Amino acid sequence: GFEIAAAELEAGARLVQLGAFDTPDLARAEWQRLSGIYSDFFLGRARVIEEATSGGQTFYRLRAHGFGDLATSRRFCAALVAQGAACIPVTVR
Repeated sequence: GFEIAAAELEAGARLVQLGAFDTPDLARAEWQRLSGIYSDFFLGRARVIEEATSGGQTFYRLRAHGFGDLATSRRFCAALVAQGAACIPVTVR
């Protein structure tokens, strides 16, 4: 897989959020773990690590890109959630 900078994403792009982490390296490690377990689901998906701040704390959202529409991202999340993984469909604002 490859990584896309959050700044390059167009508004309206469909993503799924897989978690939030203290460092980019932790986010990348989680991507490796999930994409190893659910390799079929992650085919053709790009990794996005988005820096965010809340309450003065910086954290890093781990997201996946490569969904044609909301229904596709919802199906992806439904499959992961059924396996016990965290997944939330999101749209780039």
